[in-house]
Amino acid sequence: MIAPLLLVLLLGSFVTGMSLIRSVRVNQVCRDLTAMYIHGADFSTYSMQQVAQRLATGLNLDVGSGFSQNRATNTSNSGNVLATLTQVMYVGPTSSPNCQAVGGSNCTNHDSFVFVQQIQFGNGSLSSVRPSTLGNPATSQISNTGVLLAPITDGGAKLPSAAQAAMQSLWQSSGNGRTPLQDGQVCYVAELYARSPDLSLGVFRADGVYARYFF
Repeated sequence: MIAPLLLVLLLGSFVTGMSLIRSVRVNQVCRDLTAMYIHGADFSTYSMQQVAQRLATGLNLDVGSGFSQNRATNTSNSGNVLATLTQVMYVGPTSSPNCQAVGGSNCTNHDSFVFVQQIQFGNGSLSSVRPSTLGNPATSQISNTGVLLAPITDGGAKLPSAAQAAMQSLWQSSGNGRTPLQDGQVCYVAELYARSPDLSLGVFRADGVYARYFF
């Protein structure tokens, strides 16, 4: 009589336990990607995406069959992982050096966070399941390395409103001993989403694991 109940508990414990193990793995990979990114690793190259693929062994990160030139977006792949690497910069008031360099009246993105670079690779269909919390640049003025060409004056380089508010609250607050970012300071952000189709047993589902690191 109690065997069915014990079986259900066993299945639930298995799925939960494996999900926790996968969560640790995803966090480790995401942290390693951020550490390499902040030290100058160019993930718009296929060789660096292959490094990420090796780091994510067991998670099924697919970076395709290869490409020769830089590619900021390599998301037409299968697999179970989507990686997003983003540089975000704070632009100060119109009197700040960045604004003065283009002319205060031309400083469209003053007092805002802007995209400096964004690179994505893996399974692009997963962006509809777990989109980047920072959003995506709303402009075509991006190089093949993912660098925004005019982050100070191009309105499309500004973070979307929800992400803008979140970044302002997170980084422009002086609470908890923090010092607000100054004009020109940059955050490096890595986001990794890994779905877990192999950890779904009947009513027990492990839909996916998400990790984000700021450096």
